[in-house]
Amino acid sequence: MGILIDLKDKSWMEDSDLKQIISSDLPGVSITCGEPKKILKDVIMAIGIKDFDKNILKKLPNLRLIQKVGAGVENMLSNSNMPKHIKICRMSSEMQAKEMAEYCLAEVLAYQRNIREYFNNQSLKMWKQRQPLIVKDKSVSILGLGLIGMEIAQILQNFGFTVFGWSRTVKPQLNFKNYSGINGLIAVVSKADYVISVLPETNETKNLLSLSILRKFKPGSVLINVGRGSVINEEGLIKVLSEGILGGATLDVFQQEPLPKEHPFWTHPKIVITPHVSGWNVEDAIETIPLNYYRLIKNEPLLFEIDQKRGY
Repeated sequence: MGILIDLKDKSWMEDSDLKQIISSDLPGVSITCGEPKKILKDVIMAIGIKDFDKNILKKLPNLRLIQKVGAGVENMLSNSNMPKHIKICRMSSEMQAKEMAEYCLAEVLAYQRNIREYFNNQSLKMWKQRQPLIVKDKSVSILGLGLIGMEIAQILQNFGFTVFGWSRTVKPQLNFKNYSGINGLIAVVSKADYVISVLPETNETKNLLSLSILRKFKPGSVLINVGRGSVINEEGLIKVLSEGILGGATLDVFQQEPLPKEHPFWTHPKIVITPHVSGWNVEDAIETIPLNYYRLIKNEPLLFEIDQKRGY
């Protein structure tokens, strides 16, 4: 029995590099790198960042598990060529969660301390001072309270911000108030100075931040999205920025990536763009690969298996 590695993302890691990392934990296991050129009957597990098309799947007739590197699995779940019996697992990285929490804290503090205004004023040789905002007077609402959302909540709470949370179901025993449902969503976005979305893409979250919901945001608040671009109605976002409901937006994820050069987000004065880099390193999660391989061959429960009906 063997494994296929087909990452299709050399900017992150070469297939051969990942093979070298996991080989020591998989002695005697055949590991093939790159898109298969022939039928590989021995492959029961495939590792990828992007989706697997039908030509690849046809060459893996005994595939039982796809181990997704990274968190997002929406493309795989929507792939009509994906046999229903194939399990899909994601990775869960504390390292990546910490990076994303650092990113969100950095962005919030950039707004608190008027950093970008000063940067723009420098090019104009303009000496203009502004009083920074006071942390204890500001609140942050976090949409999505999984590993990443909870890490963001902790770092912001420790820094002195008031934190609220929203998730599919209310989570008991948290040390901050959290909500669920559409009324809960309206409650958390209407009271927060910063709203951070860490939501995955599911049928329930697509266009969740619609124009009508965006218009419920606290006047002058800031939206930060590090989850999935499909959560936000992009036209609605531009409208509420123009209407002055939102004071700004920092976007690390988009409905189409890379973001097209003609997209209006690029030149909008109230939008900050980063190219899907809020969380990058997942070295601590790579150990999931050999663990799930051995669980698979022993027919044991897999780590971080996706509920394909729920989408996460």
